[in-house]
Amino acid sequence: MKECSLKYRPVSAKRLKHDIIPSLKSIVLTRIHEKLDTTDHVTLTVDIWSDRRCRSFIGITCHFIDQDINLQAYLIDFLRLKSFHTSENIQQMTDEVLERFNIKKKVFRIVTDNASSMIKAYKFGLSFDTENIEIDEKNQFITENDLTIEDFEEHFEPDDLQMVNMSSSDFGENEDSPSVRLSCFAHTLQLCIRDGLKNVPYISKVLEKCQILGKCSNQSSKIADVLEELNKHISKMNITRWNSEYMLMKSILSIGKNDLHSIVKLMDNPVTFLNNDLTILEEAVDVLEPFNEISIKCQSDTIVTVSIVVPALAHCITHLLEIRKKLSFCTKLVEQLHISIDKRFSGIIHRLNLVNVEIYEPFNDPLYFMATVLDPSFKFYWLRDLNLPINNENRLKQNIIQLIVDEISQDSFLPSPKATTEAASVSSTTSKRNKKLFAYNEYDEKFNDTMVFDPVTEIDTYLNDPIRTRFSDYWSTSRLTSLKKLVKRIFSVQASSAPVERVFSHAGLILSSRRTNMSEQLFKDLVFLKVNQSLL
Repeated sequence: MKECSLKYRPVSAKRLKHDIIPSLKSIVLTRIHEKLDTTDHVTLTVDIWSDRRCRSFIGITCHFIDQDINLQAYLIDFLRLKSFHTSENIQQMTDEVLERFNIKKKVFRIVTDNASSMIKAYKFGLSFDTENIEIDEKNQFITENDLTIEDFEEHFEPDDLQMVNMSSSDFGENEDSPSVRLSCFAHTLQLCIRDGLKNVPYISKVLEKCQILGKCSNQSSKIADVLEELNKHISKMNITRWNSEYMLMKSILSIGKNDLHSIVKLMDNPVTFLNNDLTILEEAVDVLEPFNEISIKCQSDTIVTVSIVVPALAHCITHLLEIRKKLSFCTKLVEQLHISIDKRFSGIIHRLNLVNVEIYEPFNDPLYFMATVLDPSFKFYWLRDLNLPINNENRLKQNIIQLIVDEISQDSFLPSPKATTEAASVSSTTSKRNKKLFAYNEYDEKFNDTMVFDPVTEIDTYLNDPIRTRFSDYWSTSRLTSLKKLVKRIFSVQASSAPVERVFSHAGLILSSRRTNMSEQLFKDLVFLKVNQSLL
């Protein structure tokens, strides 16, 4: 390099550790501060992790919708947690980080797992049902970058609905505001699956056989050679993820009955897969397949995820009802899954059934419904899965619309009757006109930045808009200012705590078995830069 460039200066390890890495960290911190200064609402994901040396760290990521309606996510701190993992210590460390970034008043929601310390740390004076507190179990998450949501072809008719003044009892709202803390949807969904597998004895027995075979496949060279010839593999079992159980069952089924018997004979203590065992595996995989797909989608970091929660549960409920008729052995699994969903997602289930929702119920926050309707990919199309009676469906639609109206009304005063009339006129003309595909400019010309729309008219305009684009593309060109402001706040929320779990995945790779003597500060800086490398 000296011959190529006389001014080249080799980078020593000392200079890298003490000059370059701290300098890069300072640059990233400055850019994060600049980004956060321009946003009004952020959502946090928080979790605790231990490294190979049993040192505990707390990770905090922040998420917000920027001016271009794109989802932004950053790791704002990765701290050593030297004290006990109590709720007081967790909350104190979080407060210090928020004060440092001057975003404490901007925090809209905090997403965590169901560990008791996390629930207590962020309850902020609101009461919680202690029966819903689960023992913390570290979960590794699967990510999928390129995700799409099915397009729907249904037109929303405003004449089908009647805007009425709804009382708080219609949706069971408690006078207390919703909790700032939200449970991780993916973690709770995994607990539902675990409930189902644990409470069905014959599935547990078949799963045990699969685990024994999976363990032998990693220890026997003969079995490994046979699997290589078949171009198959048996997934490894991981007790912290139900997905690994699903993948294990699916990988064994893919081998085929005859080849499976040949592989089993190579074991020192062979296990026997009966015909009924294979049928049970097939049925269990069919039952769990949608749950696996949902858990992957709700953990994506490239699309908004909070709007997926309600349609996902609606799909699961419908799936369980339909598949039960086709099963011979796994009807008990379906029953247990249904019971667990009703219990762990009671807030959402009760709203769907038009039942009063109590403040202590899990997933009682109405933002899940508002987010679903305000996502152009869903609107009210997801209601088709539920096959509700027409009166119940209309009432549910009215309730959700009223929730959105009330939420908007909290931000600003309602417009004057004159403004409402003007907006209604625009809405009427726009809805009757056939729009060209991707004709955003023509659509936007009908709106004036100075015009003020009342919330009901904005919602009516939005629901009747035939344009079906991605979330960011739609809202970045929208002139529905009140709804747009609400969208920026609500869609900062993540459906799961997967973002902070990914931080820990990076941390585990950085602190490999050969790097266990790395200094604590260098380790934290490397994790911080790795996760936020897009800012460099």
